[in-house]
Amino acid sequence: MERHIWRLAPRLEVRIWPNLGKTSEIDFAVLWKHPPGLLRELPALKAVSSYGAGVEAILADPDLPPALPVGRISGPRLAADMAEYLAAVVIAQHRGLWRFYEDRKAGRWAPWAPEAMPVIGLLGIGRMGRAAARVFQVLGYPLHAWSLSGRSRRGITIHSGNEGLSAIARAADFLICLLPLTSDTAGILNAGLFAQMKRGAYLINVGRGGHLVEKDLIPALDSGQLGGAGLDVFAEEPLPAGHPFWTHPKIYLTPHCASYTLPEEAARLILKSYRRVRRGLPPLDAVDRRKGY
Repeated sequence: MERHIWRLAPRLEVRIWPNLGKTSEIDFAVLWKHPPGLLRELPALKAVSSYGAGVEAILADPDLPPALPVGRISGPRLAADMAEYLAAVVIAQHRGLWRFYEDRKAGRWAPWAPEAMPVIGLLGIGRMGRAAARVFQVLGYPLHAWSLSGRSRRGITIHSGNEGLSAIARAADFLICLLPLTSDTAGILNAGLFAQMKRGAYLINVGRGGHLVEKDLIPALDSGQLGGAGLDVFAEEPLPAGHPFWTHPKIYLTPHCASYTLPEEAARLILKSYRRVRRGLPPLDAVDRRKGY
């Protein structure tokens, strides 16, 4: 990362933790799972940014100054990459592509195609959710979304509130979590929600590991209430060795890479955000600290 910043701004002094030098000289920080107490050591900060879309670790830091602006380094490719990932997982499941891999190994010729388009349910209709919605709309999938605001979206059935959460759970064949992690959304993917879903529906979590109550998932899969789960985020990352998610036959998992900011792109965004802060402007993709995202 730093070599890309130095190439773009060779005169800018960049310090990488833990080699911070005189910390009173640092006026902007880009953080991801930063160590406890770090913000206490940076009294001259004008703003901080998360290296990614998630900001819960920064907002939960008791040392975060109340008025300090918080932003995010989330490049334009992030939403497109997320939409591509979600479309790939849904299509692979909907079209039964895994079965053809097994058929090939067995030398079995067994043509098959689904008879109906499944309903997609998006929990969250922010930047990532809107990008995914556009892709699913082009492909012709019926689309529902749940949001805190309840703001209408063209071509999407919108739900909000507790009743809306139940409604989208009942409607969706694929329920996809794209929510920010806040006190209101932590643990939202739980046994109570699974019980309201269509039997055999598929769950995808690309939000945060804290959205899923992990102990509730495997019983729902084993009972057949959920037909499968695609997980890209986990309560503990990397996923610990021996965790039951590694070997469960109904779980498809990826190592938190559904969307990923490449270092060169991130370097450009960091510099752009820093220059904004130096001019007295908010950092890129500023966070509403009252909402938590």
